[in-house]
Amino acid sequence: MSRVNLAGQKLRVVVYLEEPFVMKVDDGIGYDGFCIDLLIEMSKLLNFTFEIIEVEDGAYGVEDETGQWNGIIGVLQRHEADLSVSAVTITYSRVSVIDFTLPFMHLGIAILMGRNNEEALSVKSASETLFTFMEPYSFNVWTLLALSYVSVGMIMWLLARFSPYEWFEELGDHNGDNHQNQFNLLDALWFAIGSLMQQGSDVIPRAAATRTVAVFWWMFTLICISSYTAKLAAFLTVERMNTPIESAADLAAQQKIKFGTLKNGSTMDFFKEAKIPIYERMWSMMQGQTPTVFVNSSKEAITRVKAGNYAYMMESSMLEFYMKTDCELQTIGGLLDSKGYGVAVPKGSPLRDILSKTVLRLQERTILEALKNKWWNGDQENRNCPSVKTKESSAHQVFGIFYVLFTGIIIAMLIAFGEFCIESKNRSIRLDMTIPGKLFNWWHMRKFKQKAESNGDRNNSTIAITRLDNLNESGGIPGRHPPVLTRTSAGQGHSYLLDEQREKPISGLEAIAARVAERRRNEFKQLSRLIPPRDEALINRRYSVMSSSTNRST
Repeated sequence: MSRVNLAGQKLRVVVYLEEPFVMKVDDGIGYDGFCIDLLIEMSKLLNFTFEIIEVEDGAYGVEDETGQWNGIIGVLQRHEADLSVSAVTITYSRVSVIDFTLPFMHLGIAILMGRNNEEALSVKSASETLFTFMEPYSFNVWTLLALSYVSVGMIMWLLARFSPYEWFEELGDHNGDNHQNQFNLLDALWFAIGSLMQQGSDVIPRAAATRTVAVFWWMFTLICISSYTAKLAAFLTVERMNTPIESAADLAAQQKIKFGTLKNGSTMDFFKEAKIPIYERMWSMMQGQTPTVFVNSSKEAITRVKAGNYAYMMESSMLEFYMKTDCELQTIGGLLDSKGYGVAVPKGSPLRDILSKTVLRLQERTILEALKNKWWNGDQENRNCPSVKTKESSAHQVFGIFYVLFTGIIIAMLIAFGEFCIESKNRSIRLDMTIPGKLFNWWHMRKFKQKAESNGDRNNSTIAITRLDNLNESGGIPGRHPPVLTRTSAGQGHSYLLDEQREKPISGLEAIAARVAERRRNEFKQLSRLIPPRDEALINRRYSVMSSSTNRST
């Protein structure tokens, strides 16, 4: 049959539906795909028309026990179609009953597996590294843990300075002259690391605000340590497969992962007729599996592969297509064989030579390469798939506990503010030892000095801010009046020290009392450096307590 004889002829073409070679669509001729585009290009060169029919039994074709073929091969053997342009593999057994043109695509058999089988694919064990103890958490999580530790320590220190209830009197100091705070920055960090290591600390929070931070930090450390311990134990005790799967031989040497092929396809024939011991063993294993490991379509095989513990052996061209559109798939090893797809025609058909020349012509014009790029790279969505799915705990998996810790810190800050507001009503001395109290006193003194200087009253300003360091030596001697603080209009609410004491001869007994008073005055001077000048009532009370104590001692 010459080219002239093909002009105007209508050929009957049988196809098998398989992405991306032949796919059914609702527009145009009703079909689309690589093989349909190839058929259209050949029809343009040879000037023929065509009619597409689908194979009824849904198979490429295998020979049964009686020597009869099914699928596309059987259709062409019975001359029910003129040709087939599908992913029909050229094999020796098929060539004996039908003819093929030169191959329009070269390929081989490859092994497809899911990424959820990564344990079997992992070559390097976690126990082989020196830093296995850090593997349960990712680098981001370790960084967040370190930042959380430093943040909690600093927050604990600031809240202890902010809340008046963290200030306490020393044992035996009933006058409240020496208040202390147990949380300096180093102690706060020591408390945080002691809690993180589940070892406790020698400092315990007193205020409700610092206790709130401690409770949330303890809950945070409990969850983190428990999670870390469980993950580390899993890393150290999990049993991995003895041999990683890197080839068909590795696949045949294990029992965990089942493997199969397309039913009634060329790959199934390859293992059935193989004489290599490994492939013979694999065929024997596939035949003995229940339920069957042979699938009716590639889509069914993909579903089983993604479900896990199943490997699918298929043509590399189809495997490449599916891997470009699904990140859960991967291939292992190399090609098991080398073969090609060709246009199939009935045995002795004159179309073989004409179509073979047409395939060569399309190949020289790079039309075949352009069609492959269109269906494997151009029209399909290429996804950036991660190479390996990490088993480390990423930040987003443990972010919840960090949110809980942050919420606890916010609650503790609100409680500390409430404690300061409540204690401010009592005008306690420890209120002025807090950070906001010191800031308030500094601002108050600064405004008073500026106002006094603006009024030209520098002497009153100096008297108002005196620290009681220039007390008269006889100010605390028994029998004399203690210094009295009063408010004056000139001071506008600030404290003034009025020392109007009477002179009286000092006896021997009074000399002893004077030494005691001298010691108390020195202690009082230390306290005076912490008392704001506006608290004249507090200073008078301290003097009264000191004087009464001195009188009792005499």
